[in-house]
Amino acid sequence: MTPGGDRRNRWIATALALIAGLGLASVHWLGLVAGAALVALPQRTWPRGVGAGVAFGVLTLAATAASLSLAGGLDVALAMTQPLGVALGVAVVGGAVGGLVRGVV
Repeated sequence: MTPGGDRRNRWIATALALIAGLGLASVHWLGLVAGAALVALPQRTWPRGVGAGVAFGVLTLAATAASLSLAGGLDVALAMTQPLGVALGVAVVGGAVGGLVRGVV
């Protein structure tokens, strides 16, 4: 397999994992960790896997903010400082923990 083909396959696998991970994260908070693990698996090294997991966590936060904004509840969610801090922490730490699966495999 050519190096360009390997890179292309990694991008495709990451995109598919991203779609599946967002689906999992939308139904349960453990889906955030599972989605981050799925996104981390196609990465070349474990630091990239952890970075991909954290990026996945941030992306889920952005998707949640967009969903709340469309529903008209973003201002209420941003006003709740402590639950907002927990949500930020869970997304980033959960993403990092899920990304660590790359170091195991």
